[in-house]
Amino acid sequence: MREAGPPRVRGSAPLRVPPIPTTRALLRPVRYNDAAGIAAGLGDREVARWLAHVPHPYRIGDARTWIASVAMGAEAGDEATFAVEIDGALAGIIGLHGLRLDPTLGYWLARSHWGRGVMGEAVGAALAWAFATLPIAGIRSGVFEGNAASLRIQQRLGFRIVRRGPQPSLALGRDLVHIETFLARGEFTGACQT
Repeated sequence: MREAGPPRVRGSAPLRVPPIPTTRALLRPVRYNDAAGIAAGLGDREVARWLAHVPHPYRIGDARTWIASVAMGAEAGDEATFAVEIDGALAGIIGLHGLRLDPTLGYWLARSHWGRGVMGEAVGAALAWAFATLPIAGIRSGVFEGNAASLRIQQRLGFRIVRRGPQPSLALGRDLVHIETFLARGEFTGACQT
């Protein structure tokens, strides 16, 4: 087996994410057999409603298409996506997209794991890996207004609010107020205290 060298974002070298253990979860590469877990998590309207580009209902075919697009993005060196695994089962996803031009963070967690500090810890670990490994100056993210828990995670990690404006919600079929955030490399706190 060939050892993988450090990932290069600027170019066509594939980008591979390593397994990263945290106190409450394991971050690992997304696998094709994660489709059922992704469909189950995003099939919950309470999860999908907070995500801009997720349709509702969300089906296993949607998950398989998304997994294929993630693999293509990783092959192009433009995307790093982690499955969040808890007790051996997929519980959520963390994605870093547009790494060659405009890095953006997105994430979701199955509702059964909300309120336990899992996602703050997992996002912190993914960002620590990204800033240690990739030549990026900062990362954009954001939340729909009303998603206080997700905004709190971002702010604890060092993200600052940069603007508010309308953004379509595919799941809800209408525009919602979106709070855009930005994290500069030097402002990353390194941990999300719960």
